[in-house]
Amino acid sequence: MAHVFIISGSAGVGKNTLWERVAPLCQEKIQRVVTMTSRSPRPQEKDGVDYYFTSPEIFEKNIREGKMIEYAIVHGTYYGSKFDALDQVIQSGKNPVYIIEPKGMITIKPILEAKWYTVRTIFILPPSEEALIERLKWRGTETDEEHEIRKQTTLEEMAKKDIYDFHIINDDLDEATQKLLSILCED
Repeated sequence: MAHVFIISGSAGVGKNTLWERVAPLCQEKIQRVVTMTSRSPRPQEKDGVDYYFTSPEIFEKNIREGKMIEYAIVHGTYYGSKFDALDQVIQSGKNPVYIIEPKGMITIKPILEAKWYTVRTIFILPPSEEALIERLKWRGTETDEEHEIRKQTTLEEMAKKDIYDFHIINDDLDEATQKLLSILCED
């Protein structure tokens, strides 16, 4: 039975940056499960690699048709995981890795455990709340209103960090990469 890993944390903590550093070092054991969102891609993002980008209407159709393992509305946008994306990774013989927001982790973990998967959750933390808020401003990908919504959501998410199995403080990228690598590729 596959181990399922969930890398989670607030927007801007470096989840994807850490994944991009770790994935090539352990690609024979792990593979990311690409999730779906109804938001538009950022300039550097690619459909089918970073997310499956779709419209809110198509996302809602997938919900109605029972194709979603879980979904949540985060910052006014749909995010979720489809059954077929998980099945593809498991059929490849690798351990699936989700990179999802905390709302998604809280929803998907009990569903996967009910299917007898071993689930290991990893919360990525910024060096400080102030540093995270500064990172979000620095990204420059949101309007002022969106930034305020993300800031409030971030504070709520960080308050739930203790429900995770592992915590990694992303203040030194090399050190955080090594810690994540040891969790994902320990076997």
